[in-house]
Amino acid sequence: MNNRIARAATAAGGAGTLAIAGVLQAWYEGEGPTVRQSSGAVLSVPYKDPVGIWTVCRGVTGPEVIPSKRYTAAEGRALEARHLAIAEAHARRYITAYDRLNKWQQAALIDWFYNLGANPATLNSTLRAKLNAGCIEGGCDELSRWVKGRVKGELVTLNGLVDRRDTGEELCLRWGSK
Repeated sequence: MNNRIARAATAAGGAGTLAIAGVLQAWYEGEGPTVRQSSGAVLSVPYKDPVGIWTVCRGVTGPEVIPSKRYTAAEGRALEARHLAIAEAHARRYITAYDRLNKWQQAALIDWFYNLGANPATLNSTLRAKLNAGCIEGGCDELSRWVKGRVKGELVTLNGLVDRRDTGEELCLRWGSK
């Protein structure tokens, strides 16, 4: 894991699971494209991610993303907070062992749901099945398998997802005592 993200995650650890997940989300999603208004305000511009999904700010997708709209920093942060809360709700609902996990494991799963959503692929995944069967290490090991996306109809490994999942897996497997 990159030393800068490790320091940021450690610093966020005192603030709790959502703060840690927010560090991951901010680090791996980045700001996305922006435009500067004549007033000096910086607005986020929706863009299509590598697999063609409309995205804005730090990885926000879904019906709130209007391609022609420009989003203020406050709107972006509000959307990001809402989507992190949704991801946490998915993790709590679909991972029956969630409350037995440490904050680092929980944050890795929140980030996984933030990035992928609750959909047939994630809900029917081996990752979820292993965690729900109580096999925490096996479930954490599965994170590294979620590195592909469909680009122009072809399933390809996305380097950014490789890095993101490596970090999530490290948090999930090795940060229990931090």
